[in-house]
Amino acid sequence: MKSRALASVGTDPGTNGAQLVGWRPLSEHSFFRYGLAVLSVAAALGIKLTLQKFNVGYPLSSSFLAAIAISFWYGGTGPGLVSVVLSFVAFGYFVLPYEVAYRMVLPDGSTKPVYLSASWRSHLPYFIYFAVVALLMSWFSSSRRRAERLLGQARSELELKVEERTTQLQRVNEELRAEITERKRAEDALRASEQVARGQVEALAQSLDVLATAPAPEKFIGQMLSTIGRLLNAQSVSLWLFDNSTDSLILRSSTSDGGKLAAPDPEHPFIKDPLFWKENAVVQELLFTAAPVVCDDVETDPRVNGDWGEHLKRNGTKRFLAVPLLVGGQVRGFVGIRHVDRASYRPEEIELTQALAHQAMLAIQLNLFAEQSQQAAVLEERNRMARDMHDTLAQGFTGVIIQLEAAEDATSCGQQTEADKHLHRAAALARQSLSEARRSVHALRPDALERDNFWDALKGIIKDTTAGTALHTTFELHGKLPELPRIWQENLLHIGQEALTNALKYAHAQNFRTRLTCNGKGVRLELRDDGAGFDLKDGHDGLGLTGMRERVEQMSGDLEITSERGKGTKIVVALPLNQESMS
Repeated sequence: MKSRALASVGTDPGTNGAQLVGWRPLSEHSFFRYGLAVLSVAAALGIKLTLQKFNVGYPLSSSFLAAIAISFWYGGTGPGLVSVVLSFVAFGYFVLPYEVAYRMVLPDGSTKPVYLSASWRSHLPYFIYFAVVALLMSWFSSSRRRAERLLGQARSELELKVEERTTQLQRVNEELRAEITERKRAEDALRASEQVARGQVEALAQSLDVLATAPAPEKFIGQMLSTIGRLLNAQSVSLWLFDNSTDSLILRSSTSDGGKLAAPDPEHPFIKDPLFWKENAVVQELLFTAAPVVCDDVETDPRVNGDWGEHLKRNGTKRFLAVPLLVGGQVRGFVGIRHVDRASYRPEEIELTQALAHQAMLAIQLNLFAEQSQQAAVLEERNRMARDMHDTLAQGFTGVIIQLEAAEDATSCGQQTEADKHLHRAAALARQSLSEARRSVHALRPDALERDNFWDALKGIIKDTTAGTALHTTFELHGKLPELPRIWQENLLHIGQEALTNALKYAHAQNFRTRLTCNGKGVRLELRDDGAGFDLKDGHDGLGLTGMRERVEQMSGDLEITSERGKGTKIVVALPLNQESMS
């Protein structure tokens, strides 16, 4: 900025450098300065000749010295030197030849003037005198003009600095003004946020107090609506939800003055016609914008008309606020707050209402999730009991039938002793199955696992079930059996029982092999028979295979079933051993 300002200042020889070229005073122009020198010398000569004519005694060089001083002082060095030369010439040609040196007295008594000689020698002292005076005046003039130039430069620099400082102060002032405005805006926002936060904290505290008493869902939602009405001093607060199955608008809950639950108004247009919302401009705007809708005057708002407008006016409503209830960005309903008489809604009040409405929607969602969780828990328990009863009763009865068939064969062959042994085994299997069924109903640990680990329990069940039958069983254990979670042992035991039952009941196998492989990476249970097999594409997913898959998914493992007609069936269960799966 300073360089631009200095560049705009034009200087001229003999000036102080501080004035613009187009605006220099008259004394700064050359013709004036040199003309002043000529006029000064002419005036000095005229004064000298006039005084001389009247015989007035006056120093020879006084007027010319004054002219030289004026020329140097106001005109500068150049005009001053010109005045020196002109003064010397005028002095030599117009003054000295006519200067009276003395007067001579004539015999008749009269006087005759005797003039000074105009020789070179008579001029020399005056020339030296003029030259010395010129040097002194030139030095004085140069010093003065140098001081003026420096003063002008200092003044110019000072003006530039003042201008820069003024600009800087203006900028700082604007920044301070903007900062003050921003601080005021931040204070207002903070005050509004504080009010919203205080309302949220108060509503949350009340919600927690209500939840601590384990209230019914409707009571909890009513408490939330009461809180909204009390904080906004509302005439009534109502919560409406959209029913996607019927495409209608349903009143979930409402409160009136005092925060008490209010019965539905049968004259309300939305209640009389649940599809009336499709013709309502406010509801349509709410759905379109997913933002709060404000009506400051029911009487003049064009969106409030028809039966709905008449209903609001009959109830004394002057203004209302509708806040959408959002789930995943979708409008699932809205909270309507009506007022009889109050000022316009402030932004912080609308924000507070939104926060409280979100809490009300959260309560509805929590209630919905609780119902879904309860239904899922019931379904899961039913599936568990079905699996366990299938794995106990069905498999146990299969063993009983096999032993009874073996007893019948022994009886027909006259081997009563063998028949009695098969009958005893059948009775033991029946009692064991009954005990397992009771334990499954009560979700208890299988009796076999109470005495042994999973591998020993599985071997014991297979041996007891196939004792005295034509099915030949083999067992292989590779590696050391780790400490498995309780649910893993139960699931693996039931999977082994299901595979054995299928081999006995459907495959009519001759051999059944059970192999368990354990290492640091995981556990692998392989169950193989050489029975009839089946085609996987035929979809033989009965309750048994479905139960196997559910149990393996519960353990985050992999289930592989391989089977072909006439080539038997192989079932492989692979379970990873890591900290996450074992927890």
